[in-house]
Amino acid sequence: MSLSIETAVRGVADSLRDRIAPALDDSFAIEVSRLSGILLTIMANAADDAVPLRVEENGAIRALLRDGAALILDADLAARLTEAAVSVDPGLRISELDGETDRLRRLLIALQIRLEESSGSAAQAMNQRIWRLLRDIEANRAPRI
Repeated sequence: MSLSIETAVRGVADSLRDRIAPALDDSFAIEVSRLSGILLTIMANAADDAVPLRVEENGAIRALLRDGAALILDADLAARLTEAAVSVDPGLRISELDGETDRLRRLLIALQIRLEESSGSAAQAMNQRIWRLLRDIEANRAPRI
């Protein structure tokens, strides 16, 4: 087994829970040890989930940008949305994926502004899709223990 950030952090969390906390006599130190272990477990899970979550989010945002571009009358914005919809992630580093997510979300915001200015049912339905995706993204990023 090779050492990864996830396994290293899990190892520290396990040591806090299984070896250090039971050896402590001070209730405050026991509680700090326990909470630190929980925090480290959350961090390990976040490290393990980071890349797949971002890749999935970016793909879902691109799909919305593709579908939304057809509803936009502004040719420049529609072209930018279409271009982004066929783009690919620049790499698999979290910093690269976060940069791409930021770029895509800015375009999603621009799309949403235009949709909210429209009173058409297709625009309203697309706007609801955007809100559902944003809700789902936040739910998927919620810390897991």
